[in-house]
Amino acid sequence: MALRGGTVLLASGLTIAGGTSLAPALGPARYQTTASPVLVGQVSKVTGRSPGSVAAAPRAAGSRYPAVVSLSAIDPPVPQAKGTIRLTGTVMNSGSTPISGLQVGVKVDPDRLGTRGQIADIASLSTPNDSDPPALTAKGATQSLGTLAPGATSSSFSLTVAISDMNLSMDSGVYALAVDATGSVNGSSPAQDLGIARTFLPLFSATDVKPTQIATLWPMVDTPRVQPQTYTDGQQPDQPVLANDDLTNELGADGRLGQLQSIGSSIAALKPTWVIDPDLVNTVVAMSGNYRVATGNDTKGATPTCACTQAGTGGNAASTWLKGMQTAVAGLDGRQVLSLPTGDPDIASIARGTQQTGSLAASLKAAGSDLGQIGLNPLQVSADHSVAWPYEGYLDKSVVALARSAGATEILANSASLPDSLTYTPNAARSLGGGVTAVAADSVLSSIFAGDLSSHSAQILAEQRFLAETLAITEERPSEQRDILVQPPRDMSASTAQTLANALKAAVDGKWATPVPYGTVEQAQPTKDAGTSIAAYPGAVASSQLSSDALAQVAGVQQGLTQLEKILSRPDKLNAAFNGAVLRSVSTQWRDQGAAGEAYRDNTSSYLDSLQGAVSILLTQGTTVTLPGSGKAKIPITVGNDLQQTVLKLEVRLSSDASPARLNVDDPDTQPVTAQGGTKPTVRFTVTASANGQYQMVAQLYTTADGRPYGEPVVFYVDVTSLPSGVIAVMVGGGLLVVLAALRLYWKRRKNAALEAAAAQGPTGTVAGTGNGDGKSARHNERNAP
Repeated sequence: MALRGGTVLLASGLTIAGGTSLAPALGPARYQTTASPVLVGQVSKVTGRSPGSVAAAPRAAGSRYPAVVSLSAIDPPVPQAKGTIRLTGTVMNSGSTPISGLQVGVKVDPDRLGTRGQIADIASLSTPNDSDPPALTAKGATQSLGTLAPGATSSSFSLTVAISDMNLSMDSGVYALAVDATGSVNGSSPAQDLGIARTFLPLFSATDVKPTQIATLWPMVDTPRVQPQTYTDGQQPDQPVLANDDLTNELGADGRLGQLQSIGSSIAALKPTWVIDPDLVNTVVAMSGNYRVATGNDTKGATPTCACTQAGTGGNAASTWLKGMQTAVAGLDGRQVLSLPTGDPDIASIARGTQQTGSLAASLKAAGSDLGQIGLNPLQVSADHSVAWPYEGYLDKSVVALARSAGATEILANSASLPDSLTYTPNAARSLGGGVTAVAADSVLSSIFAGDLSSHSAQILAEQRFLAETLAITEERPSEQRDILVQPPRDMSASTAQTLANALKAAVDGKWATPVPYGTVEQAQPTKDAGTSIAAYPGAVASSQLSSDALAQVAGVQQGLTQLEKILSRPDKLNAAFNGAVLRSVSTQWRDQGAAGEAYRDNTSSYLDSLQGAVSILLTQGTTVTLPGSGKAKIPITVGNDLQQTVLKLEVRLSSDASPARLNVDDPDTQPVTAQGGTKPTVRFTVTASANGQYQMVAQLYTTADGRPYGEPVVFYVDVTSLPSGVIAVMVGGGLLVVLAALRLYWKRRKNAALEAAAAQGPTGTVAGTGNGDGKSARHNERNAP
């Protein structure tokens, strides 16, 4: 899966999220970079992302900076002014030459970083800087590691420094902190700077400030798996069919969703706001009972004879997870539980795919209201169903308009979409007009958790960056209450969740932050002059949205479903299954799983095609029908219904391209059809043939509800020929189907003719009338009788 957002790779090889500044001021002169200062909310014209989520740089290596410094712990993350801090980690030689005299030391800039812009500048540095301060000489601030061979990793180092030995300018604020590696390569003398790991030291001792109120989203979203098919064996209730059984592991204690639930529950005091996809809850509920998993092609339906499914194995995991979620959200309300529209549809892709917006808008509205409310019922919680969450929070006017039309009154946004020129961090809530409030998550804070945090070292640096940013926010306006939102990725990993939890707890313990529910931040007074004008949609984000072909395919499924429902006696059985499948087909999850999304849409479309095709005219396209002689004949049209329910409100129409003088379909040319499941009723049309030749005919099904064609027309051909017997026969593919101008009439006429001949015979045995007594005149009359 592609990483969301980017990171800056330090010379140490550790990753730390980049950030945007809130003021144009740079850091201390020795740290100034060539990059232009930027404001929070601006979007890079190169990457399409805010500067706080720049792309990852390659790992620092080579002859100049071969030492890759990895920090494994910073203890405590927020030290006291009179306390100590311990930094532990290792060094890896990424070069091709041994490093001799390797030593690590702590560096700290005594000047406080006054703005978030200065924090961003430090984070952007990826190598040692000639203006870096010297390593501290205090006891415990340096450690020798000897010689390190190429490709080798050193033993763990541990550096402990008293804060009082750092000669800091103030007891409160954010300071640049680093561990520098020096040594000799190829016998160089003196020792050189060979690598560095940069991080931040937050200190807070103020007592007269208003802590920043932080609401943290806690997403419970996963890849859609429920297919529109249901497994039917004729004995038990229908069972749902999942594309795979991977969710079983995800729900377990060691799985992603299992850990998110566990971590979220353990930090209840930090008031995480649960953001839940009702489709995930519905899927788990289905798994807690009998369900099937697709093992092969089930586009023609899932039955015992298809050998395309097997029993699911996730019942216990599903039941356990569901109970855990009920406990986690017990007693909470819409201020702290947000319901996404069912299936988490990609509202930005739909809005920006303008041709398909109209056909999918109604589905979005249902997903956010009726389906969503029903979906969270198993959790026994009251949730807020008025929230829209576009991909990564990026907006444009079309996204806002669609969200509003779908019933959303709140949009979880990215502050990069709502830029401003403020020199401090505004409140998250902004009015967009028309009854819609954008709750803009801080783009820098969000980017910290958008990268790969699977390594312990990356987690440590992300935590320190979060602490630095949130402390800087509080110190921007210490006497003003600010309310901000943290928005991690919607498919947040367990390691990211634990890092976020640790960082939030450390900030709260540090006394400069207070955790609050989402509802508190959403209701906060918007900051004057905070950005409400929407920036251009980032090109890099647009490149991942669902294609117009994908949206057209889903819209086609909607249209096909509407047509099929018109002829079903129980349309509700398919309606629920396919409405859910339509929403899953446009899930936001497919942004990073393009192939899986395409496979899901193809399966849904193919299955609907097979259902529509199950009701059809059973006549091979291009068949030739022979009508011998001139007269009337009946053409049978058989309609097959392979569905498991009755179809009605359907009719067959038969038409000919011939003029009525040659071949005419007698009234009625339309026959109603009602077919129970699994039957093949036949309707018959009378045609009158008056001239030999071949004529094209068309049989077409129509829905009586709106008079629209159902399925494809069936074209066949009629051959009209004369036979000596005067019998009109209907032939299909050389096989006799119907014999008309019946034999009974033929034999009756022969009998009448024979009686007339006998009555006319005289004593000498001659035939009455003209003739020579050989009976030829009688036989002639018989052949031409009307």
